[in-house]
Amino acid sequence: MDESLPSPSAIPPDHGPSFIPETKVIRIVPAPSPDGTGIKPPSHADLIARGQSPLPGSLAGTEKVLMHFHGRGDSRIILPYQRSGALLWLLVGCETEAPLGIRSFDVRGFVVARYDLEPCRAAEGGGGTADNTSTFVEVWTDPEVEYDVSVISSELHPE
Repeated sequence: MDESLPSPSAIPPDHGPSFIPETKVIRIVPAPSPDGTGIKPPSHADLIARGQSPLPGSLAGTEKVLMHFHGRGDSRIILPYQRSGALLWLLVGCETEAPLGIRSFDVRGFVVARYDLEPCRAAEGGGGTADNTSTFVEVWTDPEVEYDVSVISSELHPE
């Protein structure tokens, strides 16, 4: 008798041992929208390109921009390879203020990290987790909302 495996669930069962590794989450709360000056704050990727280290908890000089994605509405984005032991940062900035959620998934379809931005703003929000298992990212928002996603890896700063 051929028994098929159950489909993966993003919600762990409330009984028995958990096989989902615990991750250290570092959140970045977006700054308030610009004050009408028309100047968009620099992205974290821009600051890294300038040699500045804007990410809390990361070891300065180890930040690497893995990808940048401009999207509209719901999207699924395949992530590039990450080196083992790195923090994975998922940062989003929006053209207009609107609710936006972003999740990363491992190869089995389990949620590794989730950030809900209420609302997403011009300044980037999101966060980082000590994770090298994410393989794709899902963004969900209204169909007319445009956004930029930066995926950045960095080493964890020793405490």
